[in-house]
Amino acid sequence: MNQVENNMTKDISILLIDDSDVDNFINKAIISKEENISQITVKTSGLDALAYLNAIIEKKEAFPDVIFLDIKMPRMNGFEFLDEYLKLPEDLKNHCKVYLLSSSLDSLDSEKGGKYYVVKKQLTKPLAHHQISELLLED
Repeated sequence: MNQVENNMTKDISILLIDDSDVDNFINKAIISKEENISQITVKTSGLDALAYLNAIIEKKEAFPDVIFLDIKMPRMNGFEFLDEYLKLPEDLKNHCKVYLLSSSLDSLDSEKGGKYYVVKKQLTKPLAHHQISELLLED
């Protein structure tokens, strides 16, 4: 079985981190239409997301396969979350794909996001603008 077929048959868990309830509702609805999504967990702050990840750190099978992370959030923005995320064990970070979400096209955000090796790419909100199935299959 090749990598694409293997990814297509695997159940995928998603962690959506965004302080906007409206964006979470829309993005969750978009993601849930995809096949093979086993779980969508929503956290409304970077701090809550870190607490969640630290609570499941011993259960690699529970760790999300994909994180969609809003950049602009109060208390802890997406970049501050990433600074803490980088402190997690390497095997967990390698298991997970991180996509930054932004409603702005600020080139500084894109440049800063590109400095984090765990970030696959930056996406504009909402996720309806993107082919989610292709993102889920990316290596």
